[in-house]
Amino acid sequence: MITEILTVALVGITGFYAWATYRILRANERVVEVMHQQSDTITRPYVCVSPLLEPDNPIFYLRVSNTGKTAALKLKLTIDKSYFKFGEKAGENDLATYPAFNQIIDAFPPGAEIVFSLAQSFKIFAEGADREILPTSFCVTAEYLYCNKIVKEDNIIDLRPYFKASIPQDAYVRKLKDISKAIESVAQSLKKP
Repeated sequence: MITEILTVALVGITGFYAWATYRILRANERVVEVMHQQSDTITRPYVCVSPLLEPDNPIFYLRVSNTGKTAALKLKLTIDKSYFKFGEKAGENDLATYPAFNQIIDAFPPGAEIVFSLAQSFKIFAEGADREILPTSFCVTAEYLYCNKIVKEDNIIDLRPYFKASIPQDAYVRKLKDISKAIESVAQSLKKP
């Protein structure tokens, strides 16, 4: 009778250990999966498309950059609307027709950047501006590969929040302008007889 009780107890303890071992195994699998996701997040490419304003310059630019740690392969950029640089419809000014938006970029390495001029803020936000030529919002889709994974990201470019905002200022640029004016003034005074 004692042997049977001990056998049942042993079966119960063995069952408990089997269950606990299974739970530990599942927890370890989840930890490994999270570690893979973190590693992927740290090392993958990130193709970012955003508006850009330089200090002391009223021109908006569109910047496409890879801020990740590896190359984006077979990068395909598409823009959902025509955008005519500086509001000029003549010539080849439509961003949608540019090679970057019509041809696959085989490899876009980390730190790579492509910049396109859009237009001056006073043209973009002018009352009565033609939104078919100078839209204030549009979408650029970036589709690319890395580690046999396909990424497709929509980047909404919305210039409207910049309306009535100040142009970024750079103290060094202002000082250089002051120095330039001072040099010009000295040159003018030296020219006088």
